[in-house]
Amino acid sequence: MILKSKYVFESKSTKMYRHLQGVLIILVSIFITYSFVCSILLLDARNETKNAKTTFVNSPPDLIVVFTGGPGRIEYAVKKAQEFKQPNVFISGVYEKNSVKTLINPINPNSTETDHIEIDYTARNTVENVISTLKYLRNNRGLEKILIISSDYHIMRIKQIINTLIREEDKFTFYFSAVSSNYLHLKNIRLLYIETFKLVRTKVFLMFWDQKSPIDVS
Repeated sequence: MILKSKYVFESKSTKMYRHLQGVLIILVSIFITYSFVCSILLLDARNETKNAKTTFVNSPPDLIVVFTGGPGRIEYAVKKAQEFKQPNVFISGVYEKNSVKTLINPINPNSTETDHIEIDYTARNTVENVISTLKYLRNNRGLEKILIISSDYHIMRIKQIINTLIREEDKFTFYFSAVSSNYLHLKNIRLLYIETFKLVRTKVFLMFWDQKSPIDVS
């Protein structure tokens, strides 16, 4: 234990109290370390967003990709598309009963131009979002500078998956722009802490999958 006995002889209650103190110290240390890792996710997302903003000052991306699953992502992507004079948009992980019209109308009811927006119904999680995106890119030549949009807590895991699945011959350059979450709300704090666990789990999963059963993203 972290806390050693100060006495040669100690009562059971004193020993139990000392053990509880040790357990509490360990738990607090784990919580602080875990929280620090969580903050790294947000810092990374902020840096990636700044880098993307700087990169696309004078020229737009060839494609905007948005991964569904969090509030504000599609709205943010539509706003970015308007800023860049309507570049192509690829929305991955769309529910089968939705369409471009049902997704865009609540955001911009007056929008009449949706030909630049394509949707993917196959992806059910982040790994499949990346797989669908890589398939789309490989089937559509000329797309090199890709801006991926998702929630701030989600960016690092997306990068991790892309770095695992991308091929040497791929010429895509990925940039990331994060939808900021309000961490004054307990729900978003919970999402951040869960995402940190998913980040570690996905890393282990991809290492195993990459070695034993390569992922087909052709």
